[in-house]
Amino acid sequence: MRKSFVTAVLSLIAFCANAQIRLVDAGDGTPVPAASVFVEGGKCAGVSGEDGSLPLPADYKGRVAVHHINYVGKEFVVDTVAGSTVRLTPYTYTIPEVTARYERPDYMVISAYVRNYIIVDSVPSSFRHGSFDFYVPMSKGRIRRKVRFLQILRADGVTEDDVLGNYCSQDWAKLKKHTLLDRFRNKGFLNDSSLSGIVDRGWKGVVWGMRNDTVAKTLTVYADSAFMEGNGFNVNLFGLKMRFNGMKFGETYDVSAGMPTLANLLCKYDYLDLSLKLPGKKNKFRRGEEFGEFFVTGIRYATKDEMKAAIKDKTPEPATVPQGVPPLGTPLADAVNKMK
Repeated sequence: MRKSFVTAVLSLIAFCANAQIRLVDAGDGTPVPAASVFVEGGKCAGVSGEDGSLPLPADYKGRVAVHHINYVGKEFVVDTVAGSTVRLTPYTYTIPEVTARYERPDYMVISAYVRNYIIVDSVPSSFRHGSFDFYVPMSKGRIRRKVRFLQILRADGVTEDDVLGNYCSQDWAKLKKHTLLDRFRNKGFLNDSSLSGIVDRGWKGVVWGMRNDTVAKTLTVYADSAFMEGNGFNVNLFGLKMRFNGMKFGETYDVSAGMPTLANLLCKYDYLDLSLKLPGKKNKFRRGEEFGEFFVTGIRYATKDEMKAAIKDKTPEPATVPQGVPPLGTPLADAVNKMK
């Protein structure tokens, strides 16, 4: 009798564990965090956790679409998932080989396609994308940015003055000289080139991790907060209340030639989850989620005069997505197609 009871309890525990669907890498089985998760109706359910778990509504059994900057997007029905595990195929990035034209160039030019989308109360609200050239000084100085094309789209009823959307998108389409990779290098985490997994834990439950893909020869460094578990923090500014629920960001580098630098950046992502309440008793908290994706499309070098001439040239380019950039998932793409 006791044995039957123990068996039943263990079976129940196993069932509950399997009910939590997880995303993993199809190659080595490691968790895939920070993937956007869409359910039926085109609504965003959030992002996958540090263990790859999906934030699906309770008892949800319908269709799910997941999207991650480093993996081929995938759609599936919850009831058809075997073993509560969904395996994602890594996305392969290729960048043309850099040919140095100058012995001592003034700038390294990183060309990139950047896209940003904002979800308000689970519904896609706005989408912006563009191609840019970032002029990174080889010595001291600030990074200069040339806009090659920029397109901003909004859902019906969303205006440029939308407070939540404006707050979320203040820091998009930027490149910094001091990267997340620099933090990992300064902390000594890169000394073991084969290390994968969580390497450090920080304030408010933030975890710092890295993943070495020995097949694709890439290194991904990332930070993943656990604010969703109740460790978030609130800000009250003259009656404007903000609740930070979660933040995630990561960078992927080519390591085929050894330890990487900024010149080896392939792509990077960032995610912000916050709730905002305007002053006034009748106003309620609204949740805003921002997804940012940055894809390097080319690297070259330039002189100071070439940089000045490029920045001065305001000739617009067609709004096109470069080849090699992974497409948006179907639910988000459908929502963007309806925006103006």
